[in-house]
Amino acid sequence: MSSGRESRYEIVEPKYTMSYNYGPGVSYSVAPKRPFTSPTEVRDIIAAVAVLTVAFFWVFYDPSEHGALYFISLSALIVIIGFLMHEMSHKIVARMYGCWAEFRADFRMLGLALLTSFFGFLFAAPGAVMIAGNITREQNGKISLAGPGVNLLAALVLMPVALSTISGVPSFVNDMAFSLYFFSVFLAAFNMIPFMPFDGAKIWAWNKPIYVMTLVVAGFLFYLAYAGL
Repeated sequence: MSSGRESRYEIVEPKYTMSYNYGPGVSYSVAPKRPFTSPTEVRDIIAAVAVLTVAFFWVFYDPSEHGALYFISLSALIVIIGFLMHEMSHKIVARMYGCWAEFRADFRMLGLALLTSFFGFLFAAPGAVMIAGNITREQNGKISLAGPGVNLLAALVLMPVALSTISGVPSFVNDMAFSLYFFSVFLAAFNMIPFMPFDGAKIWAWNKPIYVMTLVVAGFLFYLAYAGL
């Protein structure tokens, strides 16, 4: 039988990847520490952002359209605004509830993402924010909602530039805004799948009206993206 201290904590994973890379010799059965980050998390974030940026670059790169710098910039923005903001939103909300929360990369899946990008498509499961703490179903739902929520917020901010041509705005700004808008909406909608381990499963278990409302917003913004193609 577990001791009282050990039984107070459980692992929850608001995430959209299939990563379970906790690292060698790591145990989350004891009370988690509360520093905002660690050298391990910083290393994993840098590795994930770097690999995903290169992977997106290889998928998007078309020398007949733009130079390499354009596609590197686009890829970096997509990774930072889409993937990194999504994961860090989970982390920030989890910490608000007193949980330990850090991103952990899955280096095998990062390698697979890089490999598939050379063939013109991307299979990305770069890692997840690992969370330890004693939380309620409502808190778990809100932690899970933070990821898709920040993606939808980014899409709304980008919408005026992404879906219309504004006088005086260079065309490459419109192109980048649209790409970022599309990826943010896609990421939010994809994560609303109501099955584990997606965020949608935990949001659905917590509050079905909020789940439906979030899905409708994501679906509408996704429709606008296709209408703007």
